[in-house]
Amino acid sequence: MREDGGYEIIKKAIEKLGLRHKEHIAAYGEGNERRLTGKHETADINTFTW
Repeated sequence: MREDGGYEIIKKAIEKLGLRHKEHIAAYGEGNERRLTGKHETADINTFTW
């Protein structure tokens, strides 16, 4: 990934993560909705961003 074109590979990998955002959040366990509110410099639990 550090070679020419590596950043594009990273971006594609991140885009793939975004496709399964809800599944990943579910795997992190209970209580994340209290932490990931979108306030106080946290992301909103329902929105995938990078």
